[in-house]
Amino acid sequence: MHSEVIFKNKPEDFFKIFLGTFLALFLIQIPSVLNSTIFLFLTVYLLDGGHVYSTLLEVLFDKSEVQKKYVSIVLLGSFLLNFIIHYFFKNLFFFYLFYFTVFHNMRQGLGLTFLYRIGKNQNPNLIKFFYYFLTLVPFFIFHLRGPVLERNLTGDILMPYYLNNLFSQYHIHTLTQGSIYFYFFIVAFGFIYLYLKKNTSGLMSLAFFAGVYSYAFLLSTNELKSYVILIFSHAIPYYFLMEKRVKLTHVSEYVRTHAWLFLLILFFVGGFIDYYQDDVVGYFFPFDSLVTAFLLTPLIAHFIFDAIIWKRGNSRFQEFVKNT
Repeated sequence: MHSEVIFKNKPEDFFKIFLGTFLALFLIQIPSVLNSTIFLFLTVYLLDGGHVYSTLLEVLFDKSEVQKKYVSIVLLGSFLLNFIIHYFFKNLFFFYLFYFTVFHNMRQGLGLTFLYRIGKNQNPNLIKFFYYFLTLVPFFIFHLRGPVLERNLTGDILMPYYLNNLFSQYHIHTLTQGSIYFYFFIVAFGFIYLYLKKNTSGLMSLAFFAGVYSYAFLLSTNELKSYVILIFSHAIPYYFLMEKRVKLTHVSEYVRTHAWLFLLILFFVGGFIDYYQDDVVGYFFPFDSLVTAFLLTPLIAHFIFDAIIWKRGNSRFQEFVKNT
């Protein structure tokens, strides 16, 4: 694999991995777009809910994979975990989804960074530490800032356990501002150090996700704007990565040939299921814990499947790398 690209060349990498986020950043500054029902559906349901189901093309629609034990274990385990948490700890269920989602999002960024570093053994632990610093610190500061001022969504999406009520407003302001200045100082120092050491493989990916997390958790005061940037930076690259992977490794020649179409269909199916999820759960009350666990099994399974199928030792991942 050429360590500077994931697809055929740098322009294609930029188009498939980074461009969607930059376009989203531009579009969300236009009030008519941000408040558009179509844009909301595209982001919240089609991209967010839909991309979750694209993993199923790899693990459930391939007879060579679906027979493996890990598939049934992950699906059953995800359902049981959802049911137990929703039934016994319903007030914590949202936070369970929220933190699991953000961690999954972070891991994709780290994975992309190391895809650009294949064949390079320059300080992998330093890169990993720097990446987590770039993403975790803005996320931690977000807990101190308190709820975002503008909410465009019907339900709270970005709502962690806020820590701002544990301290006085003066101390919160001082701690937050000090943390932000410290963060950007280390960011600048880190990038300069890597550049001077000629350890620049994956630097674009590092900078990209640092920018995404800085904007979403440090700079934006609008929940939907933060959410859109996180989703566009995650779901669109995921679509193209899965398309390439399916083309290279799926057992069915027909699926390999039409990978783009199968993935789009799964995006739409997942998006509509996500859109009607609350209605379905309400219809089956009082069995809401059971139905919620079932409907959200693809989400949690997606998180876990991803950790398996993109792992370095996975045979299909090795084939993906070899043919890139």
